[in-house]
Amino acid sequence: MLTSTAAADERVGVAEVTAGDARQRILQATVQCFRAYGYEKSSMRLIATTAGVSQTLLHYHFETKEKLFDAAINDVAKTLFATASAQLTHAASVPDGLADAAGLLYTLFIDNLDTVTFVVEFGAAANHNDFLRSAYLEFRDAQRQQFASLLQTITGTDAQDDMIDESVRLMEIVLLGMSMQRPFVTDAPRFRADFDRFVLMLITQLIEGMTSR
Repeated sequence: MLTSTAAADERVGVAEVTAGDARQRILQATVQCFRAYGYEKSSMRLIATTAGVSQTLLHYHFETKEKLFDAAINDVAKTLFATASAQLTHAASVPDGLADAAGLLYTLFIDNLDTVTFVVEFGAAANHNDFLRSAYLEFRDAQRQQFASLLQTITGTDAQDDMIDESVRLMEIVLLGMSMQRPFVTDAPRFRADFDRFVLMLITQLIEGMTSR
């Protein structure tokens, strides 16, 4: 019977780690393999080798490849937004708060090439795989909810739900479009300036909507 530690990993000379550590290593290895090889070529064997665990231990934590990728995708979203929440500080005004949040989103979702590669590969693969398509839509919806929650935290009750929803959709378009271009950028300051101009337009539109209530 398998135990809850990596002692269940029967390879000689492997240091024991806790079940939580092993699970997190597997999730991280899954994302790493996905970015490098795509979904179809990221076999359970390859992921186990990348994570430094046996396939027995891998299957103990995740019965199927689909369940493994679903968990890895959710872990990416959870980690990104937990980081955003932890780093976002209370600003003196709503415009300042929105600007700070936008800068944080740029750092986490556009300037982080690992995240960019993952999202782009994820979206491309979802066009050809029913499981990944469903997972991508769930990932997108979770992102939208998190964006909306972030905006509501900053604006309070001054912004109506339809204004929040529109801002989320527009920001999503900016993030996805610029993410696809980010790996090919040679002039990073100009690229960031372009992002800031888009953000200024969105903030201006949101603030005008709030003041016209």
